[in-house]
Amino acid sequence: MPSTNEWRFIEIGRLVLLTKGKYEGKVATIVDVVDQNRVLLDSPASSENCRWTGVPRHVVTMKDIEPTPIKTEIQRGLRLTGLKKEVEKQKTLARWGELAWAKKLVIREARTNISDFDRFRVDRARRVRAFTLRKKLADKLKSSGKDRKAKKVFKA
Repeated sequence: MPSTNEWRFIEIGRLVLLTKGKYEGKVATIVDVVDQNRVLLDSPASSENCRWTGVPRHVVTMKDIEPTPIKTEIQRGLRLTGLKKEVEKQKTLARWGELAWAKKLVIREARTNISDFDRFRVDRARRVRAFTLRKKLADKLKSSGKDRKAKKVFKA
């Protein structure tokens, strides 16, 4: 269980992932809290992290965002240029890219955009790898005198 300091509160500077709408899958920083149901977001476009950035300054509801564990230390209502400087200075997007969450989203996107032939190649490689591992395990079992277990593991 995370400590109190690790909870993902809705606060100014919190990096959030947009889950619905036009900017689904992009991240933005909370610049201001409008009320208990809405926040003001902004995400300066970055050349090296163009996959995640590029959300214009606008108000979204809490239902459409998911807070991340990353927070940038900024002042309330910071403009685009100041936000861009702070995000680059504190390496916010680099920290987001290192998270397993971001890596999982990249893998998920790659899997949805894969062609049928590539999907077949991946499946075939997985089966060949499993076959090779089972064969090696059976050989080790045979060398240790467990022939019955080796036959069970490797049926070829």
